[in-house]
Amino acid sequence: MKTVITLNELANADLRPYTEIWLTSPTAVREPGHTDDELCLWRANQVFSHDMLSEGTHGQNVMPVWLVVDDIDDSEQVLEVETQVRERLLTAGLEGEFYPAEVGERTDGVK
Repeated sequence: MKTVITLNELANADLRPYTEIWLTSPTAVREPGHTDDELCLWRANQVFSHDMLSEGTHGQNVMPVWLVVDDIDDSEQVLEVETQVRERLLTAGLEGEFYPAEVGERTDGVK
């Protein structure tokens, strides 16, 4: 089951447990398996051990959270969300990479 937060909840959300932040549409939240309207916004810097990579367990350590936005194709709205997320991550002391993946490319093993 997806962990989903709204933009209104972002200001008070604890982002520390999450290693990925995805933008998603209301449609993708309602329809299981719908990933066309999803965009990886941020991915935490993680250190993977050789054992994790060779055993294929690195994906099990990915904890994504989805932020619901009205239109992920609206660059102004995405920029506004990115600004809010950057502030929250800075406050939490979290480091990572913005836009590390193309639309629909996931590291948690879900297609």
